[in-house]
Amino acid sequence: MVVNKKRIVLSNKIYPLFAGLSSDLIFFLAINTLFLTEVKHLSALEISSFTTISLLVMIILNPLVIKIINKIGALNSVKLGVIFLFLGAFLITFGVNYITILLGYIFYEAFYYFKKMDTVLLRKNLLFLHEEEKQLEIESYHSLIYAVVTMFTTFVSGLLFNLNNYLPMICCLIFCFINIILVNFLYEVKTPNRVIKNSKRKIKTTHLVFLILLLFSITYAIIDLGQNNAQLFIQYNLGSFLSINDVAIYLSIIISASRITRVIVNYSFINIYNKYENRVLSIIGYALILSFSLIILGSFITPKIVGIVLMSIGFCMFLGIKDPFENYIKDLLLNNTNPVDHEVVINKLNYVRKIGRLVVSSLITLILLKDSLFYVMVFLLGLSCFSLVIVYEIYKILKKKKYA
Repeated sequence: MVVNKKRIVLSNKIYPLFAGLSSDLIFFLAINTLFLTEVKHLSALEISSFTTISLLVMIILNPLVIKIINKIGALNSVKLGVIFLFLGAFLITFGVNYITILLGYIFYEAFYYFKKMDTVLLRKNLLFLHEEEKQLEIESYHSLIYAVVTMFTTFVSGLLFNLNNYLPMICCLIFCFINIILVNFLYEVKTPNRVIKNSKRKIKTTHLVFLILLLFSITYAIIDLGQNNAQLFIQYNLGSFLSINDVAIYLSIIISASRITRVIVNYSFINIYNKYENRVLSIIGYALILSFSLIILGSFITPKIVGIVLMSIGFCMFLGIKDPFENYIKDLLLNNTNPVDHEVVINKLNYVRKIGRLVVSSLITLILLKDSLFYVMVFLLGLSCFSLVIVYEIYKILKKKKYA
């Protein structure tokens, strides 16, 4: 087996930049609710249904997706993922009806399945170099790059949206095209014993691994769906006393503040982890509960501007913990499973991500059929409390394992 060590080193250096720029739809994140409601004239229920339906489609296609990933390998899966991201952004931008935009969301969900194999790609390269302990550090660095980029793009998204509603989305498409170029600099170590049939064989799921997957599916859904719904909730509260142009500016400022928070948390996370280690999960759990409590409390406060400030603080908090939570869970999962099972384990992680988001998104859609976004926030607060129970169960197992 001939391995190009220089290309591995270059790939590991490029990885944080690529992963940071391809983690999501840059620019669209800052104005997604405004774009879909004001430009595409969609309701909160229709926006919520995009997530529910696209997740359901990808869960049905999951066996086929796993076969494709095992067939083409991690690197080609990542390449396919960034192409899906571009197609999704294109259809969301230029779609003229509900079905076209829904198709864009399906491509967007497919992107996550394939692109997330970059974690396996990085792990393979680090294992070859005997530097697997650097996984969390590199993943945190890529999250920091992503946070910095989204922070700066958020600053200008509101202004661009007011100049032309489509300008932020054009910029989004440009970033997606850059990702298609960058992915060609990545490299995958070709192991001679790569298990093609991993997805078909039984893998022992320990109690710890089960709880990690369960926690990730619930908490990721809370954070991801909470981000869009809380943003929409704040937008509607702003719209109750401001014009649409002012809402765009104020919403841009709030989202910019959340990106700054994200940068600070990502920059500090490794030091926080080194200090608290496994207790990091507890810190994240309490922060999640506090964030939704502030969002709910802020909706009752008068004057309204004071309430908006409280809601914004809550929004910044739970957005700030998103990257550290995902990076820590991936590292925790890889450290507690066999290297030969890592591809399957990451596939399972992506699968439970879809399941969790589908279930929570479906429940949110049902709530919106009869009630307002306020009750969605209350529901997500309740789920946050439940996730903290799972955190304590994981903490007890890790504590016993440490002293065993």
